Amino acid sequence: MSLLIVADTGPLVILAKLNHLPLLHQLYTEIRIPETVLIEATTLAYRQDAKRIVGFAAQYAQVMPDIAEDDPDYLDYGLDAGEAQAISWAKRANCPVLLDERRGRAVAKQEHLAVLGTVGLLLKAKQAGLIPEISSLLDNMLAHDYRLAPALIQQAKLLADEG
Repeated sequence: MSLLIVADTGPLVILAKLNHLPLLHQLYTEIRIPETVLIEATTLAYRQDAKRIVGFAAQYAQVMPDIAEDDPDYLDYGLDAGEAQAISWAKRANCPVLLDERRGRAVAKQEHLAVLGTVGLLLKAKQAGLIPEISSLLDNMLAHDYRLAPALIQQAKLLADEG
């Protein structure tokens, strides 16, 4: 089990839609969610995925106050507010960031942060024996209009011995 990760909006929402948010708690002892990320992920509070995120955050995550834009730790790079906060908190805590968006991943890597995407998290969960397979989850992600490159899907299935 890894120690700490900071989560961005996209992975939280898709994990909630897949009803697999508990994987985060099973793989990490501490999950931090910046306040802006939580707001972005739960804007449509009536939706089931938003309700799951609220419950998960209350039980398993530490909601972090946003880092002020004039704080030296705040990293903007023209990203959306949630990504900027997730990357800034990961940098401050010197821990990985759970992030899927391409530009945000590039910025995080530029800041020398370890980046884990939702697909990587699912692979990690399968390797830990927490889920039996990832192929149906990848299909469900696509069914929820989650953007995944065909090459990423193929590589993930190969790594999971499902390809």
